[in-house]
Amino acid sequence: MSHVATAPHETRGNLLYKEYEDSPYWAVRQLYNHVEGGLSKLEVEIPRYEEDGTETWTVSLGFHESGLSPSKHDTVSTLLEYDIQAYGEGRRKFPICIQPRLAWDDENRPGTVPASLGRATNVKLQNTVNIELDEIPHLIREILRAVCQKVGFDWSRRYFTETPHEYSAITQHERYLRLDREMARKLVRSDGVFMKLFMLVADQEGSHVVYDSNNEKIVGYNHQLRLDRKAVEQISKHSRHRPRGMQYKHYHPEHVRKESKGDPLYNPKFGALYKKNLNQDQAVAWSDRHDLVADLEEKMMNILEWADIPSKPGHWFVEDDHFVPEESDRNIAFWDDPTPEIEASQESIIIRTLQELEDSDRDVLQYVARADGGTVDEAAKETGWSESTVYRVLQRLSGLLDCDNRVVSWVSSKMAQQVREITSITEDVVESNARLVENVLSVDPRDLERSGRALQNWLNRYGAEVVQGMDDRSKRVKIRVRSILSDAKSKKGEYLPEVLDNGYSAWCDAGLDASRFYNAIVVYDQAYGPSQSTVANQYLR
Repeated sequence: MSHVATAPHETRGNLLYKEYEDSPYWAVRQLYNHVEGGLSKLEVEIPRYEEDGTETWTVSLGFHESGLSPSKHDTVSTLLEYDIQAYGEGRRKFPICIQPRLAWDDENRPGTVPASLGRATNVKLQNTVNIELDEIPHLIREILRAVCQKVGFDWSRRYFTETPHEYSAITQHERYLRLDREMARKLVRSDGVFMKLFMLVADQEGSHVVYDSNNEKIVGYNHQLRLDRKAVEQISKHSRHRPRGMQYKHYHPEHVRKESKGDPLYNPKFGALYKKNLNQDQAVAWSDRHDLVADLEEKMMNILEWADIPSKPGHWFVEDDHFVPEESDRNIAFWDDPTPEIEASQESIIIRTLQELEDSDRDVLQYVARADGGTVDEAAKETGWSESTVYRVLQRLSGLLDCDNRVVSWVSSKMAQQVREITSITEDVVESNARLVENVLSVDPRDLERSGRALQNWLNRYGAEVVQGMDDRSKRVKIRVRSILSDAKSKKGEYLPEVLDNGYSAWCDAGLDASRFYNAIVVYDQAYGPSQSTVANQYLR
């Protein structure tokens, strides 16, 4: 299955060069002496990476005092670190810092420098922007060569030509693509894939999960879903890559565009960011960089698919200076959306439990729902049942509630949300939700292929079934919806016009005749009373 290629955004890390030990560092020091401590906005031409021609880079040189001490063998009293700021075409940015790695004794050696390293030169990647990982060593080498040639300094062409040392590492790397603004809403709306993934793993013991949604300037202005290793492993159990904590991002530029007018920045970025601090402070070895890129791209493509956004190149992607929606040459895997089955599993526990409630169970559950937790003492006081009865209730409701040191809490926030929704309406709703869960857990893959993913997801979500006219065009389409629907937002249940509008869109996305859904008979359950029948076009906007 083809998919779109992502583009690099930001990278941090350290590349160690060992072959000539610390000689490149001292050579850079001599270069700075040659230019009297630095220079500003020097334009140089360097060969393009794996392409013909050259690229113009604007380079500035600066320095700062290092926090490291010279080794006892060095003849200087102070160590300096050399900052190189380079700006290429299309907002490409390459800030690096040249640092020494000396033959320190154990007493003076920095804790981050392995004793076995010995003398070497480190190139710290400060925050490179819009540069592929494989191009970074090329830029280090060629920018220094070009600067030295321009200022008339004798530079050894051997420096920074070898493969970076095995201790070299990546501490941060982000891949991104740019999505059509309307299509991107599927990621960050209230029932979007970001929220679904957050709800699924937010209560996983031992994990650290954060969903930060900033809608100050526009809905989706900056949404970040941060998942540590354990949470990522839960979401992507079948990935061939080792679990890595990541941050998924949907964000607009600081100055949000109000009109498109051909400006790609009108549309948001969707990115996946690897960060060392989401991975128990462990970096990725430079030698594993291709695996890291494939891992980020794989997870992005799966999230797109789960949001019903095609991952193959198409008009739903927006080209900018660095992202071009072309087919990727990386091999990735696609997995089933983890949210429906996990949600259905939790809902089945809820429904099975609610159908077997005793009076004491119901009273305690209603207390916990109102208080969003509580204690055994308060539960006994509020419900009038004895503490021993409350404990027996908690034992019976162990699939929904936890009790630790007399403190009562929900097993998961998803459970809490579902219980509140279900217990707020009648027993008819519980039975309807039970049928919906059965639908989700027993989807026929052939139906998925025939109807299209978007349509099948709609059918699953609302417990719906096309009972007539799907395969026989001589019959009018009839759809049986077994969720509780209502024709007014003030009533219990899902709002009928919105449900049908979503169904109409999914039907069309599946390539089916729009007029057949438009004129379809829709039979649905309501919270109170018998089922109702209507024609879809009465509610379509």
